[in-house]
This record gives sequence, structure tokens and C-alpha cells, in this order.
Amino acid sequence: MNGPNTTDYDLPPDYEARIEEGTMSEWYTRERCRRMAARQENPALDRLERIAQRYNRRIGARSETVSLDDMR
Repeated sequence: MNGPNTTDYDLPPDYEARIEEGTMSEWYTRERCRRMAARQENPALDRLERIAQRYNRRIGARSETVSLDDMR
């Protein structure tokens, strides 16, 4: 690369070749779409978040992590 990266993108390893081929604009477009999709809320993401919360609650409630003496 000719200068420091002044963007918040992690540029691809083949950056120089893409510049020469003229395909860097396509890469930026795909990267922006990927970032936008990652920020969108959707039913699958909601379900995965609920599963993760449930899993974390179960881990926190295991007998190895909670004193059972206080329960008696």
C-alpha cells in the first residue's frame, strides 16, 4: 500500500492487485453490505441471542458456580 490506511476497513491481503485490476470498489461495496447485514436485527439473530442468554443463565446456576449451602 502506498500510505497508511485511513479507513476503518481491514483491507484485503490482495489490496494492491485489486487496485491494479480496478475491483477495489466492488470489495468496498461487499464489505459495506456485510457490515450493514451484521447490524440488522432479524428473527434468527433474536433467537441466537435468547439461546446465548439462556445458556449463560444455566452456566451461572450450575452447582459448581453457586453455593448450595445458602439454599438449605
